[in-house]
Amino acid sequence: MSCSAPESVQSDRDTGFGPTGTIVLSTSCRLLFIDRNALDLLGLLVQDVPARTGTQILPDCILTVAREIVVVHSTGGAVSHIPSAHVNRLLGPSSQPIRVQGFTVPSLEGQDNKIVLVLSHRDQDARM
Repeated sequence: MSCSAPESVQSDRDTGFGPTGTIVLSTSCRLLFIDRNALDLLGLLVQDVPARTGTQILPDCILTVAREIVVVHSTGGAVSHIPSAHVNRLLGPSSQPIRVQGFTVPSLEGQDNKIVLVLSHRDQDARM
């Protein structure tokens, strides 16, 4: 499954984005949680979002962001002053991008870290 007209760019802009959706994954990219807003936002990225659960519901562009977070975290995770990896991407068509902000949440035991992806859609009235 792929994103329609994917464009991935880094952006630090926080203005003009609407309600958020949340996805939680294991570091092996196994889907642990997804809320209704995230499902709706995925529908804007992918034309044929299946109505089933599991990792197959996530488009490749989202899994790519999650894998990037895992790589960043694994290379910086041994450094004590870096608590988690952060990634900020815009995906989808440039006319209506979906912002994906991702970060890791370390476990207290040092294993089974979680990846949290927060998706938000650019408001129709907002200007870039």
